[in-house]
Amino acid sequence: MIVFREVLEGIQRNLDGVLALTLIGFDGIPIESINRGGIALDAVSAEFTAFLKSIQLSNTEIDTGNVQHVSVITDRYVIYLSVVTSEYLILMVMSPGSIHGKARFELMKAKHALRDELI
Repeated sequence: MIVFREVLEGIQRNLDGVLALTLIGFDGIPIESINRGGIALDAVSAEFTAFLKSIQLSNTEIDTGNVQHVSVITDRYVIYLSVVTSEYLILMVMSPGSIHGKARFELMKAKHALRDELI
């Protein structure tokens, strides 16, 4: 669990505007979380995990391949979902105006750092 926390803290340290991060299973259960923005992370995790599952189901029907990353931008938050393995993903909530390219890059680095620990 220490490795998981270190990876999440590294993302937060390298990006401005991170409000919350969580490593979660596709069942919606959090493995490790950081929540400094007062986000209802349990509810957000459950809803967006279900959202990602529905996208994956649609992709099976239209044969577009496996979903690796999803971004949702609202007027209050930028939410990233990044698949780490077939069973785990990282959910990150950021403030609007965050730098999207850097956020995706940090999530990609985290994915590689976590993959060996989770398989």
